[in-house]
Amino acid sequence: MRSATAVFALSGLTFVAAQNATQFTIDVTSVAETERNQWCIAQENTCGELCDNDPIGNSCDITTLDTYCTCQNGSAPGLQYYVSTMDYYTCQEAFAECNSENTGNAKGQANCTTSIQDNCGTLDPASYSASGSSSSSSSAASSGTASATSSSASATGASTSTSTAGAVPTHVQHIGTGAAAAALGLFAYML
Repeated sequence: MRSATAVFALSGLTFVAAQNATQFTIDVTSVAETERNQWCIAQENTCGELCDNDPIGNSCDITTLDTYCTCQNGSAPGLQYYVSTMDYYTCQEAFAECNSENTGNAKGQANCTTSIQDNCGTLDPASYSASGSSSSSSSAASSGTASATSSSASATGASTSTSTAGAVPTHVQHIGTGAAAAALGLFAYML
């Protein structure tokens, strides 16, 4: 009976963790190529920094804004939590496009803030502590600084959708990590 309960709980936690990511869509072609290039450079720099300057995979396509970032241990860092990442720039661009689409609509623009901008990453990659430090996760999580500036904040025009990954939803950023910890605890309990 304990095993059945634990398996049921694990499946629920897996569902919660799967709901942790949100996709923002932007019109990639509305972002100037030079700006996309700058985004890619920042993305690759942040990937390198979060992978202790030794990633095994680190690329960014300026045409599609598709990125790849994998650290030596095979994991992908939580780029969605950081500024200077493609997730951050995509989120800021989606926010700018939403605001533009809601010009003259205060309620619509407020919704853009709560449903998009509040979900953009806020941690400073420069505050990241190398994985050799036992407090790297808590240090990075507690030293975030809000940054709402965006070089694309003045973007205008209607949005056509090209899918690019975005940041996590508001108030559930901690659920993915908490769900993973709870799942690990339940797994240990099953053993």
